[in-house]
Order: sequence, then structure tokens, then C-alpha cells
Amino acid sequence: MGISKSLNPVFFLVSFAVLFILGCSSSKELANLSAEDRFEIGKEKFDRKKYLDAVEDFKYILIQYPGSAVADDAQFYLAECYYNRGEYLLASSEYENLIRGYPSSEYVPISRFKLGLCYYHLSPKSQLDQTYTYKAIDALQGFIEYHPTSELVPEAEQKIRELINKLAQRDYETGMFYMRREFYRAAMVYFDSIIERYPDSDYLERAYAGKIECLLKRGNYNEAIRIAEEFEKKFPSSELLEKVKKIKNEAKSQAQTGLRTER
Repeated sequence: MGISKSLNPVFFLVSFAVLFILGCSSSKELANLSAEDRFEIGKEKFDRKKYLDAVEDFKYILIQYPGSAVADDAQFYLAECYYNRGEYLLASSEYENLIRGYPSSEYVPISRFKLGLCYYHLSPKSQLDQTYTYKAIDALQGFIEYHPTSELVPEAEQKIRELINKLAQRDYETGMFYMRREFYRAAMVYFDSIIERYPDSDYLERAYAGKIECLLKRGNYNEAIRIAEEFEKKFPSSELLEKVKKIKNEAKSQAQTGLRTER
């Protein structure tokens, strides 16, 4: 028993030395692998969703074998590792590196699409700063322009519409905020923004109706009547049609009496 205890420290030292030597041997073997073999190791880790481990393999290829046949593969899957981990800023940077560094790569179309998705995922609620929303729209529109026949175009268009609705929603809610406080001139700025900048959004009819009501409240009766008639032609089946007609009739009545209650 005493001998066993005295040998324990030696045993652990020997074991550590063996593991260290094996580790060094393993590192040397990895360093001697071809770019293709190293990529296969990284891809196998990627397929098993070991993204952090795979990142090291893909980075190694890009540093040690930047001109290899699998360099663009490594660049793409490096971006995919970050994307699948929800690290969208890192992923967006790596997709951009692929687009710029490997313009003839087969991965360029999907990288442009995924770049847009990165910014889409970073786009916050409508009340917050919308920098990433604009970036997502730009990236997805760029994808459509460069690759109009891609099967991913319908999804990109759907995402763009969703993002545009978010921007329109922000302006509409701001306009309604000013309306409730009877700041009609300020409210009209935001309704006009929707009409001019987001004509394909789901908020267009509401923006028109809000503007017509603001014109009435400010005493601009003739303009309210004109925009209301424009609304009737543009949106003959709108759920807001009766409301707009009511505002128009009130504007006509006020115009006939010559009242001016401009705020």
C-alpha cells in the first residue's frame, strides 16, 4: 500500500507526458493534412453541429491555404457556422468576405441571400432604430437584382415586404401619436412618408385616411376633398372607404359654410 502511494505522483507525471506527446503528435498530423482533408474534417464537425470546432478548421484553411480549391468552401461554411449559432454580425462579415474575395464562387448567390437574412434577423421592433432593417432590404434587393431567376427570390421578396411593413408601421404609429395630440401638421409628415416611400405596404390606405383627416382638422377642406376622391378611385373596396366618404362630406359641408378652423 505504501509503495502504491509513493508511485502515484510519478504515475500522473508519466501519464501527463504521454498525453502531451500524443497531443503534439496529433497537432503535427493536422498541420500536415492537405487543405481538402482539413476541409473534410471541418465539414464533418459542421454536419454534427459542432460549429465552434468547425470554425477552427475553416479558419486554418483560409490562413494556410488561401488559394486552394476549397478556400471558398471554407469561407462559406465559416459564415454558416456563425449563422447557425445566431451570431449574425459575424456571419454577415464572413458572407461579405466570400462575395468580395471569391466573386466567381458557386456560393455567391446563397451568400448574398444569407447576408440579407443576417440583417433581417438583426432588424428590431418597429419602435427602435431601423439601421439593420434598411441594410436587410438593400441586401435582399441586391440579391434579387443579381440573381433574378433564383428559386429563393419569392422568399426574398416576402422578407422585403415584411421589412417595408415594419418601416411603414413605425411611421404610421408616429403619425397617429401626433394626431391624438392634435399636432396635425406633424402627423401629416409621417402619413406622407408612407404614401411616398412605402406605397406597397399594408399601411398605405391607413396613411391616406389619416392624411385626409388631418387636412380636415387643419381646415384644408378642398385638399381633403381632393385626396378623398383620389382615395375612392385607388381603393374602391377598402374597409376605410365609408370613413373617408364621411370625412369628405364633412369637408364639403365646412367648405360651403366658409369656416376655417386651421390649427
